[in-house]
Amino acid sequence: MNLIVLSLVIFLILYGVLWLISNMDKKTFSGMFKFGIILLSVTAIILLILAGRYLLSLPFFAVIGTALKRSVFNFVNLVYLYRLVSTILKVRKNRSNGTFTSSFGEVNEAYKILGLERNCSRQEIINAHKTKIKQAHPDKSGSNELASKINRARDILLEIHK
Repeated sequence: MNLIVLSLVIFLILYGVLWLISNMDKKTFSGMFKFGIILLSVTAIILLILAGRYLLSLPFFAVIGTALKRSVFNFVNLVYLYRLVSTILKVRKNRSNGTFTSSFGEVNEAYKILGLERNCSRQEIINAHKTKIKQAHPDKSGSNELASKINRARDILLEIHK
């Protein structure tokens, strides 16, 4: 008996929603559909991030960008974002001590150390590294710590810009 009542309630709710949708004008329906897509995508992103599946959430960012009619999430940017996240996850996994808490911060720091922009090429990374390491090398009265930071910055950025 409870199953019949539950089925009837679900049927009435679905019938009401479909009746409302069929009687809407195009602009209202379009806005509600766009809002639903964005809400569904944000929910999927949150659930995937909570599940630890960061890379699987990237296509939902593209869906949000498309729904908002922004071209920031085109194919090239998604590939770059995929490489960035996968590199950060790989570096985090390979790091034995627990000091690697801010992955995105370390990538930003790598760009600052080498004095590069985010859209730089591999050759620019290599040239910037050569210039900085010549100045900071321990044999040239530099410090081991600074040379280590410069080498680490080069490794991180070369991994991202494959």
